Amino acid sequence: MKSIHTAVREQFSQHANYYARSSAHATGDTLDVILDFAEPNGTERTLDIATGTGFTAFKLASKVAYVIATDLTPEMVTKAAELADEKTIKNVNFSVAAAESLPFANASLDLVTCRIAPHHFQDVPAFLSEVHRVLRTDGLFCMVDSVSPEPKKLIAWQNRVEKLRDDSHVYGYPPSEWDAMIMNAGLSLEKTAHVRNAEMSFLWWVRPESNPPEIVQEIRDAFAKLSPDEAKEYYTVRPAGDDFYFSWPMYAVKARRM
Repeated sequence: MKSIHTAVREQFSQHANYYARSSAHATGDTLDVILDFAEPNGTERTLDIATGTGFTAFKLASKVAYVIATDLTPEMVTKAAELADEKTIKNVNFSVAAAESLPFANASLDLVTCRIAPHHFQDVPAFLSEVHRVLRTDGLFCMVDSVSPEPKKLIAWQNRVEKLRDDSHVYGYPPSEWDAMIMNAGLSLEKTAHVRNAEMSFLWWVRPESNPPEIVQEIRDAFAKLSPDEAKEYYTVRPAGDDFYFSWPMYAVKARRM
């Protein structure tokens, strides 16, 4: 059986160009929330974990001293570096690294960010432990990730749908579990917010060019089985002919290393 890290590398190595064009990653409220929570003053030694194709790192770059952008997948790091060159961003450096094993010294960073990624992580408590280790005292951790709603039925529904589409998906925790894990890692919660990623077309998101028709149909059927209230309240489902638009619930956290 392949490891989670192997599944993630295999999945994302094939889709670097897809993520470079992804409106859900390039835009949306989650980028602004990260900046609002971080409140950078221009001096921060910053780490962006699971940077993907670099959108969070790029947004931070002009507002901090420098950003080290890491990702598990070499192809994503290569694409992010190409985009940084295109944008002439000079103070972002890139490194291949797992979120659960960061190659940085204890208490060496002022700000750690992570956006729309931990649901792919092999071991979230280990990731949070590493965040605590590399942050200096009083340093900030700012994270946004897709989360499941609190009802157990929807936790199971959302994780099943995500896994059908992408076998590198591991688990989308509800906000209450995120709060507990962050505090258990020794970080103090300062601020949280419920936000959304950018609205997505189902037919774009489901990757019909990569997923077989029966999987696409199974995921479509799963959305159809949501009650009207669930579809609207939790996933903002909006019909559009043969397609529909939706968004995932997101949870934003600002936590401090005490």
